[in-house]
Amino acid sequence: MAKMTRVAKQLTPDDWAALRADITEAFSPGSPVQERDLFSGRASQIASLEDAVNQRGKHGIVFGERGVGKTSLANVLPLVLRRPNRELIYVRVNCDPLDTFASLWKKVFKRMSYVADTLSGPVTKKISEDFGADLTPDDVQLVLSEFDGTHIPIIVLDEFDVIQSKLTTQLVANTIKALSDYSVNATVIIVGVAEDISNLVAGHESITRCLIQVKMPRMSTEELKQLVLTRYNRCGIATDANAVWKMIFLSRGLPYYTHSLAMYAARYAIDNKRLNVAHEDVDKALDGAIAELDQTIKEKYVMAVRSQRAEDTLYAPVLLACAFAATDELGRFQQTAVAAPLNKILPGKNYVASTFALHMNAFTEEDRGRVLQRTGTPRNYRYRFSDPMMQPYVILKGLREGRLTDEIAEIFSTRPQLEISFPTA
Repeated sequence: MAKMTRVAKQLTPDDWAALRADITEAFSPGSPVQERDLFSGRASQIASLEDAVNQRGKHGIVFGERGVGKTSLANVLPLVLRRPNRELIYVRVNCDPLDTFASLWKKVFKRMSYVADTLSGPVTKKISEDFGADLTPDDVQLVLSEFDGTHIPIIVLDEFDVIQSKLTTQLVANTIKALSDYSVNATVIIVGVAEDISNLVAGHESITRCLIQVKMPRMSTEELKQLVLTRYNRCGIATDANAVWKMIFLSRGLPYYTHSLAMYAARYAIDNKRLNVAHEDVDKALDGAIAELDQTIKEKYVMAVRSQRAEDTLYAPVLLACAFAATDELGRFQQTAVAAPLNKILPGKNYVASTFALHMNAFTEEDRGRVLQRTGTPRNYRYRFSDPMMQPYVILKGLREGRLTDEIAEIFSTRPQLEISFPTA
C-alpha cells in the first residue's frame, strides 16, 4: 500500500494510477470487510461473538437493519480469535430462498474436508460426499461431534432471513438445540436482517437460551470516522473534518454509503492530482455513489415521488423531510415530526401535518413502492423507511437535484467536533 510520505509533485502518471487502484481496493461499498485492520469499531459485538465461540453450548445470532455491517462482523471474527494450539475451522455460507435443510448443510459440508485411508493411499474427501439426498439434524450433530478440543469449528449461516421454508428454519433451530444439549464443540452463528431475533427464529423460541444475541446498530460517528481515516492513511491520502463530517452526515450510520462517498471523493481528488480530499470532493462523489446503488432503490424512489398532476409536487420534498424527521430508538417517526424539516426545505409555506397526510399514506402503499412502513393506530401512527438504504439515498438525491443545500442540512444535525489526525512520516 501507499505511504503518507507521497508528495504530489513527485508522482508519475503510473503512481497516480496505482494510487487510484489502492483507493478502489481499500473501500468496499458492495462487499463485506475482509481485513481486521480495516474493520472499524464494533468492539462489544465482537466480544459477544467471541463469548459464543468460547462457551460450549452457546451459539450466536447477529441481527439488525440491512447495510449495517453484519456480514463484515462475521468475517472479522476468525481474524480476532486467538487460541494457541487450536485449529480454526471457519465456514460461512449464504442462505438461498429455496434452501432446504439438506441443501443448506451440504453447502457447509462442501467446505469441510477430511483425509480418508483408501487402498491407493490417503485421499482428501469433502464431508458432503458422505450424504445423499437426505440429511437430518442428527447427521449434522454427529458430524460436528467429531471435532475435538484441538479445533475451533465456526459455521456462519448468512442471510438466514431469506429462507422461505418454515420447515428448514425449524430444523436449523432443532440442530442448534441439539448441539447445545450435547455440548458439541462447534458454534453456529445465524446472521440476518431483523429488528429483533423473534423475526429470525419465530416459532422456535426454545433455542433463545442457547443463543448469544448480537444486535448491530447503525455505526456511530466515531466508527464511521475511523472507517474513512484508516483507509485514507493506508493509501497516503489526507483530509479534513469538514469532508469527513459530510460523508458521515450523508451516510446516516450506514457504512455502505460512507465507503462509497469516501472512495469516490478520493478518486476525484486523485484524478485532479491532489492528495487531500476536501469538502468539495465529497460533492463530486454524489454522482458515483448514486450511480452504483442497487437499481431497486432507484426504481422505488421514482415510484414514490412521481407526480401525476403538475400542481402536486410535494412527494419528493415530503419524502426528503421524512429522511430528516426526528425518530425514536427504533427509527420510527410521527407525521408531525415531518413538518419542521419540510418547512425548512420549502420555506414560507407553513406546512402542517394535515397538509401532507395523503402523501404520507401514499408512501405506505404498493403504488408508491411502500417506501414507508406504518404502525400504530390513527392519530398515533408511526412511520419508518421500509428499507434503511432508502433514507441516505433520498438525501443524496435531494442534494444532487438542488432540493437540499448544505446550509439546510446542517440545521438537522448538531455537528460534533471531529479530531482528524494523520501519522507523520
